[in-house]
Amino acid sequence: MARLDRKVRAPKFQAGLLSNTEQLWRYRVNEFWSEVIPYLGYVIQSGLGFVLAFAFIGGTALYASFLDHIPPGFPVRELGWILLSPSVAYMTYRTFLQSADLGYLLRIEHRMNGYIKRSIRYSLTPRLSLLLVLCLVYWPLYSRADQAPKPLLLLLLAFALMKLVTAYGAWGERHMHDSRLKLIARLIRYIWSWGAVACWLWLDIGTAGLVTGVSGLLYMAVVWKMPKLRFPWEEHNALEQVHRNRIFTFLSGFVDLPTMNERRFSRPWLNGLGNRYAFQKPYAYRYLLTKTFVRSELLGILVRLMVIGVILLWWTKHSVWSALLLLFFLLAIHAQSKAILQLHRHDVWLKLYPVTREERSSAVLALTRQVLGISVVLLMLPLWWGSTDLRFKGSVLLGAVLAGLFFYWRRKSTLQRIALNEEEEE
Repeated sequence: MARLDRKVRAPKFQAGLLSNTEQLWRYRVNEFWSEVIPYLGYVIQSGLGFVLAFAFIGGTALYASFLDHIPPGFPVRELGWILLSPSVAYMTYRTFLQSADLGYLLRIEHRMNGYIKRSIRYSLTPRLSLLLVLCLVYWPLYSRADQAPKPLLLLLLAFALMKLVTAYGAWGERHMHDSRLKLIARLIRYIWSWGAVACWLWLDIGTAGLVTGVSGLLYMAVVWKMPKLRFPWEEHNALEQVHRNRIFTFLSGFVDLPTMNERRFSRPWLNGLGNRYAFQKPYAYRYLLTKTFVRSELLGILVRLMVIGVILLWWTKHSVWSALLLLFFLLAIHAQSKAILQLHRHDVWLKLYPVTREERSSAVLALTRQVLGISVVLLMLPLWWGSTDLRFKGSVLLGAVLAGLFFYWRRKSTLQRIALNEEEEE
C-alpha cells in the first residue's frame, strides 16, 4: 500500500477572493479536488476500476437477459419502491467551508449568498441526475412487468419534483438549531419520500399527483415555519468534515493515509464485542481496535455494503450471475476493510505504551478475519434460497471461502510489508 502524506492547511485567501464569494467557492472546490485526485490513481491501480467495469458489463447483460424472461407475478412495484425511495429521500450538501472560516468569513456573511447558491447547485445536480438515471434503468422492467405503467416522462418529472421537495427540506433541517426539531423534520422527510414514491407506483396519476402535491406543500410549509438560523456556520463546518472523512475513509482502503479526525458514533448495543477482551493484557490492542471499529464510520460503510449485497443477491438468487455478484461484493468489502489498518496506526502513544508490533498485527488480522467471515456467511444466505442446483451452491460457497482466505492472506502480507518498512524507518 502506498504512503502519501496529507497536510492540514489553514484556509488561504488570494487577492480578491473575499470580495467575490463565487470565485472563493471555485477556489475551494479546486483545492479539494487537487487534494483528492492524486489518490485516485492508487484506487484505479488496485483493480477496482476493472472490477467496476466488469460488474457494469455483466450487470447489463444480466438485466437484459432478465427482461426477456420476467417471471409472472414479479414484484416490480415493490422493487421500484425499494430502489427509488432512498434516492428521493437522501439529500446532503457540500459547502467546502472550513472551521477557520467562522473567523475569516463571518464579517462577510451577508455576501455569502452567491457562495451558498453555487454549493446548492453543485450538491443537487449529481443527486438529481442519479435519481433520473435510476428511473431510466428501472423503466424497462417497470414498463414490461407492471399492468398499468405510467408514462416515462411523467414519472421523470414527478420524481424530479419530489427530489426538489426533499432538497428543500434537507436544507431547512441544516438551519435548525434544535436537535429535536431537526430529528423530527428528518423523520418527516423520509416518511414523505417513501410515501410519495409509493403513491406514484400504486395509485393512478390523478390521485398520486393530488396526494403528493398537497402533502409536499404541507411538508415544505412545516419546514419553513420551524425556527431556523440565518447561517449555521457550525453545522456547515461539521457536515463538511463528515463528508471529507467519508471520502478519505474510502481512499484509506487503497492508500496509506494518516489518521483523521473521524466522526464517532455511540453504539452501546455493540459494547459486548469489545468488552470480551477487557482486562486481558495480551488483548489490550485488540480491545482498543474493536472499540474504535464499532464506533467508526467504517462499520457503517461495511454494513451498507453487506445490506446492498444481500438485497441484490436475493434478487439474482436464481441466476448463475449471482456468483460474480457475490465475488464483487466480497472484493468491495475487502477493499474498504483495508481502512482497519489505519485505525490508531499513527498514534504517538503507540511509541510509549508497551504494545508490540506482533500484537497490533494479530489484532488487525483477527478483526479482518471476523469481517470477512461474517460477509461470506451473510452474502451466501440468499443463494441458498435460490433455485440453482446444489452443486452450483456448493461451488459458490467454496469459491467464497477461498476468496476470503485469499483476501486474508493479502492482508497478512500487507501487514508484514508495513512491519518491514517501519523497521527500516526506525
